Amino acid sequence: MKQALFLFFVGFIFSIDVHAQEELPDFSIYKVGGGRVMISWTHNFKDIKQISVQRSHDQNNYFKTIAIVPDPSLMQNGVADTKAPNDSMYYRIFVMQEGGKFFTSKVKQPAVDSLGLAGAYSSVDNSPSTPTTNFLPAGFVQSKYIFTSLDRYVRVELPFDSRKYDIKFFTEYNLPLFELHDLKEKRFKLDRSTFGSAGYVNFELYADGKLLEKYKLYLPKDF
Repeated sequence: MKQALFLFFVGFIFSIDVHAQEELPDFSIYKVGGGRVMISWTHNFKDIKQISVQRSHDQNNYFKTIAIVPDPSLMQNGVADTKAPNDSMYYRIFVMQEGGKFFTSKVKQPAVDSLGLAGAYSSVDNSPSTPTTNFLPAGFVQSKYIFTSLDRYVRVELPFDSRKYDIKFFTEYNLPLFELHDLKEKRFKLDRSTFGSAGYVNFELYADGKLLEKYKLYLPKDF
């Protein structure tokens, strides 16, 4: 949960065409305008435990972690750095694997977006899919925005647009659980342990301060 919240303030996960992304330990990095820097990569590792993006004003020293990817197992992934002092900083990726192994990528500076990758922000499909599963109560239809997936997580899939999104979660009896504000990440997962117990969890999804959906998700006991 801490990892996911940390990334909210740095940028958001996005998807672009695989041909525009380098494979770890290399990665792609571009200036996409508005002071934003897009960092993306692919990988085929099966034992990755953590992927962190690090930034520094010096090519050789003083690197600090600016983002920890919530789901490092995704083979195609990335973040957008919206907090950089300028768009000519140095970046590298730190990868931790099972058994205590780790490696660090090469150090790179953002290149000019000559390939038009900035368009990936608007070209991504913004119609979330509604999942079908067999662990739900009979007749219960999940939200297309916030739902329980088969990988033991609660998934959030928001439209890729410019609206500001907030989510409020409540117990089945409408007691407050927690809130997520000004979400920069459009696709992410929440560990089911965050919600405390099995059963229904109510939520309210807001877009630009207006209620977009008031519904619930279901967390089965044996899952």
